[in-house]
Amino acid sequence: MWPEKSRVCFPWRSIVKWSDPNGLRSSAFALLVMAGAAACVGALRPGLSSRYHEVSVQSDVYALPSPEQTVVMSLGHRAALADLLYASVLVSYGVHFQERRRFEFVGNYLETINALDPKFAAPYRFADTLLTMQPKAPRWQDFVKAREILERGMAERPTDGLLHTNAGLFLAYLAPGQAPDAKTKTEFRMRGARALARACELIGDDKNMPFHCVVAADIYTRAGEREATIAFLRRFLAIADDEEVRRIALGNLRKVVGEAERDRLMKRTNALNEIWGDDLPFISKDALLVIGPPSPAGACAGKPGREGCASSWRDWGEEQ
Repeated sequence: MWPEKSRVCFPWRSIVKWSDPNGLRSSAFALLVMAGAAACVGALRPGLSSRYHEVSVQSDVYALPSPEQTVVMSLGHRAALADLLYASVLVSYGVHFQERRRFEFVGNYLETINALDPKFAAPYRFADTLLTMQPKAPRWQDFVKAREILERGMAERPTDGLLHTNAGLFLAYLAPGQAPDAKTKTEFRMRGARALARACELIGDDKNMPFHCVVAADIYTRAGEREATIAFLRRFLAIADDEEVRRIALGNLRKVVGEAERDRLMKRTNALNEIWGDDLPFISKDALLVIGPPSPAGACAGKPGREGCASSWRDWGEEQ
């Protein structure tokens, strides 16, 4: 038996003694305790909530080791860890926007993701957005970091037309506006033009790509890169089908090489289209360029250098 004075310290034991066999009084007491707890929470929550919202995060903490050490730490599950980190980066990017503060270490996270899975396309394609489109005004170092990541992406994914397009547009249009000097601005624009030129060679699904290609040629021209402009426009005219775009490209070429060279290129392009229509009109131009020019097998057997026996479109073009 408990001492009599313990009833003062432990009044609930007396309450238990008062409980009826059916437990009605115990249930009523439990409900009373729950109601009291809810009332306490309701009374204390406003003050605690105001104090919580007054506290704000002032800076980020980067908790990962170096990219090389993170690769070792993944224990072989590199792609899975890269996916996990990238999902976390996207969530954190949204949280930083909500809290209106800069995502300080997004470049470090992207570099770690690139090291874990160098062929992962999404981190490259959205690097410029994650780094430069933030609640705070971007710094020049953010543009430089974005370029570093895009350069690595284009090296790792040389046939990714969308990546080259995004990188070219960023380097040719967005980044130069923040450049600290004219030399840096020109260098960024030229790199963007080269990325767009590569995207034009890949020919993706972007309907605006032909116009981006014309802009790339114009950047070459304004920078005084005459030979680069001519070589690029020749390749572009060989694969472009849109007549409006071809007309603009030919106009740019005429500014660089003159009427005679433009007419010669037009003649060669028209000859290619005639071969396409006469020989294999039911296939795409890409397939035609892969197959090569037609040549009479009997007449050209053992005579690869004979006129009319070209084995590649390069050799065919030199004959024109």
